Amino acid sequence: MAAPTARRAGAFPPPPPAGSIRRVRQPELSVLVAAHRVQTLVPQAVRSVLARAEAAAVEIVLASDDGTDYAPCLPPDGRLRFTAPGPVATGAFAARNRALAIARGAHVLMLDGDDTLEGPPGAIATALEQARATGAVLLPSIVRDPGGAPLRRIPQAGTPHFGFAAWASAFASLHLLVRRELVRPFRPFRLIDDVLFDLAALAAAGGEVPVATQLAYRYQLRAGQMTDTAGARFDAEYAEALRLIGRDGAGFGRHAPAAAAVLRRWRAMNRLVGGGGTRPGLGDYHRAVAEYLAGEWPAGRRRAGGGGRCPPPDLHPPEAERPQDTNPRLK
Repeated sequence: MAAPTARRAGAFPPPPPAGSIRRVRQPELSVLVAAHRVQTLVPQAVRSVLARAEAAAVEIVLASDDGTDYAPCLPPDGRLRFTAPGPVATGAFAARNRALAIARGAHVLMLDGDDTLEGPPGAIATALEQARATGAVLLPSIVRDPGGAPLRRIPQAGTPHFGFAAWASAFASLHLLVRRELVRPFRPFRLIDDVLFDLAALAAAGGEVPVATQLAYRYQLRAGQMTDTAGARFDAEYAEALRLIGRDGAGFGRHAPAAAAVLRRWRAMNRLVGGGGTRPGLGDYHRAVAEYLAGEWPAGRRRAGGGGRCPPPDLHPPEAERPQDTNPRLK
């Protein structure tokens, strides 16, 4: 028998044979990808999903938001689906909603077009098995600097479950692989639509979910990405989200107070890191957060509050929810 042909490193996994598990009528997972000026990066994002889809029925739904037809950027594969190109700069939330509208999977997961998944070939199948019991599973986020070195991992390895209390001290994007019927459309926020989407999914799943044991989300820092932006824009969106929750609960139900607590603390960290009004270098936000959680920064503030990894309930008093003009680079 002829030896199998070696596949070059970084190449796309071959499309599955006809009749394979990935050809089932309803995929087990739809990965939603909003694509805006990521023509050279989206192949890596797609490849990272397919390389971890062993024994799992997965589709990837790409929604263009820059007028580009992304199909020619990728090899033909029946697991790839595309929304109609045409919309330009409608926002990640709108693009994700276009992808969600045509998603067929029993579960959904969002992935930015310039990020990737990490884990062994069967990581998605393992995460799906975990999610079936509770409705959702949290993917650990690995924040990497432009050179690929890890800056933070949230939560720490070995954490079995994750809920609102832990999310309040995460200070980083976290994403759920969640049953389709538990999710709502992305809200019209330009910067924190993903935060609100995943917090709402967490609430729908009961407020606490298992942590994926194999699959992880790689958040790759690079200059010019959407979250490389002025902190004042984040502050204004936190204020608006808190206003909506305060008005009618914003669909969080009994978890509305916990969701508001997360947003208040994240908003306060935004202000703390950017308190000097300067624009930190790329990745400095996460370095500052790591030092804060370790009790090393700001000098004396954490130790006065008890030190260790248990921060006080609020970094700042719950002042009136109004924007503040700060300029850190976040997420």
